[in-house]
Amino acid sequence: METLPVELVRLVFEYCDPPTVRALRLASGRLADIGCEYLLPPHFTAVEWKDDIHRLHSIASHESLRRSVKSLTFNFSKVDEYNARHASFYQTYLQHPAQRTITLQDAWIKYYELEERRSRVPQLHTRPNMVEESLRQLPNLRSLEITYTQCPYDIDILREVFMVRNCRKRDRAEACKNMNVLVSAIRHTQLDTLKIDQLPLEIFRVAADRRHWFDCARSFASLTKLDLVLDPPNNLFPSSRFRAVNGLGHVLQFSPNLTHLSLGFHTYHAPLEKFEVSFRHLFNDFTYKKLTDLKLEGISCAEEDLREFLVRHGKTLERLRLGGRGLAKPHELSIGGIHLHEGTWRSFFTTLRGQLPRLQRLHIEGDIEAGDIMTSSRELYKFHAVTNDDWTEIDSCKPRSMLKTIDCLALEKYLIHGGEYPRMAIAGPETEDPEANVGLDD
Repeated sequence: METLPVELVRLVFEYCDPPTVRALRLASGRLADIGCEYLLPPHFTAVEWKDDIHRLHSIASHESLRRSVKSLTFNFSKVDEYNARHASFYQTYLQHPAQRTITLQDAWIKYYELEERRSRVPQLHTRPNMVEESLRQLPNLRSLEITYTQCPYDIDILREVFMVRNCRKRDRAEACKNMNVLVSAIRHTQLDTLKIDQLPLEIFRVAADRRHWFDCARSFASLTKLDLVLDPPNNLFPSSRFRAVNGLGHVLQFSPNLTHLSLGFHTYHAPLEKFEVSFRHLFNDFTYKKLTDLKLEGISCAEEDLREFLVRHGKTLERLRLGGRGLAKPHELSIGGIHLHEGTWRSFFTTLRGQLPRLQRLHIEGDIEAGDIMTSSRELYKFHAVTNDDWTEIDSCKPRSMLKTIDCLALEKYLIHGGEYPRMAIAGPETEDPEANVGLDD
């Protein structure tokens, strides 16, 4: 090993697991120097039941190790114990009673042990200086994710029930404090990717928080990928809603170099509701000059407003996703669709045809609606997913339901290649074309 070229030694280290890397570094000073960069994986995940903030600060203070961290995840997820206990029981209902008792007991004992450790660890928003100093000293940090929806425990039972929205506990005030601390720290980085899967919308309503985000969001200019899921509160009055959406739009416009934008709204207090958005008020006349990938989820808007926003990006837009899983439980159909409160989908797609010359892929998922529930011309479609967010094809199997679903392949072909407008079936008596059955899956 001592006589091998550095390139071959690095190749050996790449095939070693962490214990072997540590053992090899003890063999000689040369191996210790070469293997230093392999001590840490490029991705660092911070959870609240461990003092990962102090650990991250120690890594950032190390002259060599600080260069290893390229992506960072802050996991603030918490378990709603009451709902999780019920869900975990039903998850193991088919097991033998004795085995079920042992499985659940072991899982919850481990959970309580980790929660006790969590109570001894200071919360992130109480250590803003340490967080800011840590991110400032990570020169290769390019990706940051803030999550409230991923299970922070290595416990199989909790990992399964965590996919159910009711089993996740939210503290909106604490979430706002954590977000403010992290956005302050982001000022000292050059991020390419930022993902937040549960951002309280009211953070853009309070004057102090708005000014703070406006000051810090100037560092978003380096972003090329932005994935935001907003969490609107259930007591947002019209004036407050307008102010919050206006603040969100102002922050979004600080990222002019985006190539990938994903914008969704998850209303936890009413999972089936869609959040009303006006793209004119959200973006004004702002255009992303480099945008190639766009995803919109869980919104209600006007046909003309949505079409104008898409056409404005027609020169660069290559992949478009309308709708998503939303807050659907694992066994449910997707509920993160789009609702047109003015106009129709047929009119939308026929007038959009030819306006997006660079479009290569279209994906539609979830409950796609148009019109008011009291009108006879209401459109209601249930689309199942064909690809995931990375455009990789997924299994065609979908949850069984009394409602029928269709795929978006016919619409994708029409929008990109032209031809006759596809006839799509709608489950129920609200269909405009009751004889249509193209793309229908039972």
